[in-house]
Amino acid sequence: MRMLTIAVAASMLLAGCAAANTPSEGQGGPAALRGFGVDVDAAVSARVPQVHLRTCGPWGCHEQDVPLQVAGPVSAGPCPSDAAPDTACGAVQLPGPGPAHGYAPVPSLTMDPVTVTVTTPPGAPLAIDAQLTVRPRPICPGAATGCAEPTPQAQIRIAADGSVSQAA
Repeated sequence: MRMLTIAVAASMLLAGCAAANTPSEGQGGPAALRGFGVDVDAAVSARVPQVHLRTCGPWGCHEQDVPLQVAGPVSAGPCPSDAAPDTACGAVQLPGPGPAHGYAPVPSLTMDPVTVTVTTPPGAPLAIDAQLTVRPRPICPGAATGCAEPTPQAQIRIAADGSVSQAA
């Protein structure tokens, strides 16, 4: 009888833990981070290994270096020998030239417009020194839309000519 009581108590505890970690209705997926995505055109990505972002809004300023990772071409991954001929078994990132990407978390970011200064380090192969006004957009967790508390994010793009703009 004592073992049955312990087994029932353990299963209730485990069920409670599982319920506590279950996402709420409509809340699937990871939470979005406040901040900026940075995309660099493939034509200049090898010349822009990192950028420095200074973001200023009504909450003050936030500065950080953002390392950029070059993403080469994507190819279909190998499939098991018993897969159908038209089966897509995965994607593989290949080394080589391509666009660069980075992310700069800005914990204080709100939906208010901010001034962003983008620079490259001294001696960088491509000198960038640009300032622009950026309007963050509301992003919901996972693929949800219209959530109660969206997270502010923005996307910055560095074009092949070195110009900087807010991406759509």
